[in-house]
Amino acid sequence: MAHEHSHGEPDNTYFLDQLCTIAVGGLLGFTAIGLYSKGWLQTKFGLIDRFHIPVLAAGIALIVMVALRALAVWKMAGQTRMTKAEPMATGHEHSHAHDAACDQHHEHGEKCEESHGHEHSHGHEHSHGHEHSHAAKHEHAHGHEHSHAAKNEHSHAADHAHSHEDDAHDHGWAPWRYAILIIPAVLFFLELPADGYNLTRLNDDLQDVDLESSDSPVAKKNKKVNLRFSQLSVFASREKSRKAYEGLTVTLEGHFKMIPNKDKEFQLFRVMNNCCGSDSITLKSRIVAPDALVGYAYMDWVRIEGEISFQKVAGRDEWMPVIHLQSMDNLTKEKVPSNPNKDV
Repeated sequence: MAHEHSHGEPDNTYFLDQLCTIAVGGLLGFTAIGLYSKGWLQTKFGLIDRFHIPVLAAGIALIVMVALRALAVWKMAGQTRMTKAEPMATGHEHSHAHDAACDQHHEHGEKCEESHGHEHSHGHEHSHGHEHSHAAKHEHAHGHEHSHAAKNEHSHAADHAHSHEDDAHDHGWAPWRYAILIIPAVLFFLELPADGYNLTRLNDDLQDVDLESSDSPVAKKNKKVNLRFSQLSVFASREKSRKAYEGLTVTLEGHFKMIPNKDKEFQLFRVMNNCCGSDSITLKSRIVAPDALVGYAYMDWVRIEGEISFQKVAGRDEWMPVIHLQSMDNLTKEKVPSNPNKDV
């Protein structure tokens, strides 16, 4: 039987593919660990705290899997070299001694010899030599010719070639796959994207609006409240809360942004992330100072204390918190926290 079977050991393309996969996996694991260690998950991508540890754990797990796979490939390569070094003797011969005693032992003393040399080579060659020798030691007259030429043509050429086409594994090497997979690692080494929230979107969120009134609130004495921006946003959207907090003295921290063409007014804002930068919300408040603002720059971190009021945005069903400072001492520049988007 011709048993051609090209299903053997992996070729060089397979090992090249494995080595590239290991290299890319290691780069991605290193990138995840690097993003965590440098704090870029927050500063560059705005990812909230509860996802930082899972990213680190995924990077470590990927490095471990890469190491195990590298060890397995190294062992496989060694076994392949050993296999190629050994002589491959696949031809096996079958000798079928087919000495079948003839069923018909003629009473005439005929000698029936049958030599069935059945040499079975895996090269698919079958030699069935059937030799029949009838040596009649005495003469007899048969009324018929006794032809014992049994045509036993045993053509075993039943095209039994196993090509195993389905088993042929094509371990093709496709460089474009790895070019796509290493993009995160390339961005990491280039320190991209730039730090901070998307400035184009942020500037759109911070566009100035006109208010229907700019009157100072009537102060409520002996009332001081530390607020968070998320609370301030909720209070502005509810009529009952607006009335309850109107005139209270509040303290608030956030980023500074000067309002164009107004030297005594600026916006105090924070960015709140529900998950990452793509679903962030900009929360803002207008701050009115008693004097012109000097020495402050965009994105400075400041702390204010003043009396709050809620004023309607012109042409919209929307209210904005407005805080009036009683003196310039109520405005102080602070150090930017390590995670400015935390506890908004």
